[in-house]
Amino acid sequence: MDKSQLAGFGNRLVAQIIDGIILGIAFSLLMIPFGGMATLIGMNADNISDSSDEAAAALIGLAGLSVLGIVLFSLIAPFIYEAFMISSAKQATVGKIIMKIKVVGPAGERLTFGQAVGRSLIKYISSHLCILLWLWPLFNPEEQALHDLVIKSYVVKSA
Repeated sequence: MDKSQLAGFGNRLVAQIIDGIILGIAFSLLMIPFGGMATLIGMNADNISDSSDEAAAALIGLAGLSVLGIVLFSLIAPFIYEAFMISSAKQATVGKIIMKIKVVGPAGERLTFGQAVGRSLIKYISSHLCILLWLWPLFNPEEQALHDLVIKSYVVKSA
């Protein structure tokens, strides 16, 4: 891969920060209705002492399950978001599009969905186990992170 085409660590980092902000806002907006519902139901939780309040207890349980579902969704969604976006025609997440960079295969081709899933899975597992692996591109002559090396992908400047 021609070094002049590589995106560089700084562009990759800023793109990741942009994606994190976008996903954070989306999850916050998703949590507002559930947080509000849980707060309203929770205000009456101390008063649940007799059988007439069984409906309120059921609602509290339902709110807890809803929040659990959203927490699980928030763990899976970034991984799925990245896999779909990288394997799309744009070959980039929103953050990468803003930074004018994209992910390509060894010959400059678009990654398949399977490759994108593998790349995202390796990226999220490795980043949760050791954040220092994010610094890998600084020491690799082709500026590839661990997930790029395994899938044989490159992050390059968009035309």
